[in-house]
Amino acid sequence: MGKTECWYIISAEPGAELYYGHNAKTHEELADWINNGQWDKLFRKVPVKAGEFYYVPSGTIHALGKGIMVLETQQSSDTTYRLYDFDRVDKTTGEKRELHLQQSIDVTNVPHEDPKLNITTDKVDDAEVTTFVKAPISKYFSVRKVSLKDGEVSFKREGLYTLVSVLDGEGNITVDGKTYTLVKGQHFVLPNPVKEWSYSGKLELIVSEPGEA
Repeated sequence: MGKTECWYIISAEPGAELYYGHNAKTHEELADWINNGQWDKLFRKVPVKAGEFYYVPSGTIHALGKGIMVLETQQSSDTTYRLYDFDRVDKTTGEKRELHLQQSIDVTNVPHEDPKLNITTDKVDDAEVTTFVKAPISKYFSVRKVSLKDGEVSFKREGLYTLVSVLDGEGNITVDGKTYTLVKGQHFVLPNPVKEWSYSGKLELIVSEPGEA
């Protein structure tokens, strides 16, 4: 039960932190700290900076702190358990949002362990391709960064479809003989019928594809 996701840090203010995991050693300690609202003792805070990648397996307590912008890729799921909401009030209802304390206790991994990733960077044509996560570590999605300083790079379909986010730069994508302009801030889908494509110019892209799960 739960939802696996990941974060690529697009920007982070000085001193920005993630809430990533917890400090409890046993389920009893976890339940005690949660039920007594000992959040400072419970939450594990991690300083972050732009360009970092965090894989968040299901069962991991997590939240973004102030001053952080991320690109999130996640498993398709309609389940979210809210452990703590920083006492925020819903502007539409004037009330605090519902919490799910017992469900959170039941599904949280104890003790917390950072996932062991195998991040690699390879030269592909004129680009550097950094693979942050893929099967077998992640059965739900793969995530890569394509860094093209100047030149061209070609790809062939690997998953059912491909999601692309343009983090920086400008350039072009060529599909089936047609060329389209790409600029920072664009997001698009390459559907299954598209089997091959190429990028040119100066671009930094995050590319994700669904896994087999």
